[in-house]
Formats: sequence, structure tokens, C-alpha cells
Amino acid sequence: MVLELGPYPAEDVQRWSRVVRRIVVELRSTPDNEQLVSPDVVELWSRTLDEWSRTADSLTAGGAAPAPFRWTGELEPEVVEFLLDGLERCLHSPTVMGWITPEEAEEQRTFTMQLVQAFVDGLIAEGHGCQHYADQILVSLGGLLQD
Repeated sequence: MVLELGPYPAEDVQRWSRVVRRIVVELRSTPDNEQLVSPDVVELWSRTLDEWSRTADSLTAGGAAPAPFRWTGELEPEVVEFLLDGLERCLHSPTVMGWITPEEAEEQRTFTMQLVQAFVDGLIAEGHGCQHYADQILVSLGGLLQD
């Protein structure tokens, strides 16, 4: 499936990536966290963040006003579901949410919802089986991500 992100301010992507990288470090450094999300999910998020960060960094280099962040990638629906599942588990985890400040959580909420919506839109475009999972994610995260 094709996953399209953006346009978003490149700075939003950079800030979100920094916060999520701290969570990735915590998940990697605490063995008990494997019950929350698997090491494979953590590694996949890390690689995804690297790619998005490179794109966002290239837009903000040189001091000129950055162009909006846009990213398009070809991902299997199962990979998108895997990423969403890990994100959902982390957003519902008091332990994980305790690793960031309430201010950071609030600052990142809008971009997180935009990201979830982009993932869900990609899954819905993919077909019926994905629609069911996309609906589950929206129900599960809706209360956490409402504006």
C-alpha cells in the first residue's frame, strides 16, 4: 500500500521524532517492556523515524524557510498495522506516557493524530479487511487523541 504523510511543518516532524526516540531508547533499555511492544516493533519504529528525520532535516538545513514535510512510501498493510499496534499500546501505557512530560504529550498530540489518520487512511484505501482494523484503531485512540 502507499502511505502518504503531509504536508506537515518539518519542525513538527523533528520534534515528534525526538520525543519518540526517547521512548524507543526506554523501550530498548528495559527488558520488561517486551511485554508491551516487541523488539521488532521498536526496531521498525526506529528505522521509520530515521527515514522521516532525514527527510525533515533536509528541509530545515541551510537556514531558509523550510518546505513542508511530505513523505510517500510503499508499505505492506501488515507493516502499517504493526506500527499502529505498537503506537496504540504505547499511548495506552501509563509507563510509556510517564517517560514524557504532560506538556510534551499535549504538544505532540496533534501530530500524533495526524499520523494515525494518515495510517488509517492508507489502510482504508487498501481494502475491506484493513477497514475493520482502521475502525478499531480510531475507536481505541479516539478518546486519547481528540482535539
